Amino acid sequence: MMKCKIILAMAAFIASNALALEITNYSTQAGGTLHNVTVAFDDLDNSAEVRCVIKKLGKPVGMKDKVLNGVGTMVIRIDGGIDSDTSVECLTLP
Repeated sequence: MMKCKIILAMAAFIASNALALEITNYSTQAGGTLHNVTVAFDDLDNSAEVRCVIKKLGKPVGMKDKVLNGVGTMVIRIDGGIDSDTSVECLTLP
């Protein structure tokens, strides 16, 4: 039973990383109200739903999901704006 759980965990990990992607650009505008995130897959023929999360001091403050093909940009709106001490993380959704 334990071997089965380990194998399933490994399969899930491999599947989640099968579509490697990279954040190629991250910028803000309009006083931090708009956060522009450009993401590219290692293989530009890949397509998947991508989730990007804007964080301030390690805490999530904005998020968006979008289907991207090869390379794409998503704009995440944060009402009130946050323009300093932010970072972004993106991952593919199953």
